[in-house]
Amino acid sequence: MSKLLTKTEIARLTGAPVDNPEAQKQVLDANRVPYFRRKDGSPALTWDVVNQALLARGASTPAANGANLPPGFKLPQAS
Repeated sequence: MSKLLTKTEIARLTGAPVDNPEAQKQVLDANRVPYFRRKDGSPALTWDVVNQALLARGASTPAANGANLPPGFKLPQAS
């Protein structure tokens, strides 16, 4: 079972600030990355979900190997 990404990892993944979950959700929606909403409204997801979404879009490499986010990694812009 995969662990959920931390709020900081989601912020780094999306390029949207930690304190702006609405912007994070917009980036995830634009990139067709499914997520659940936490009680506070912020998105919750796993690396498995991110990788599956990227592979479904035809991205050549998975987002991360495990729970560590590569420095500066952001989702590519949806086309």
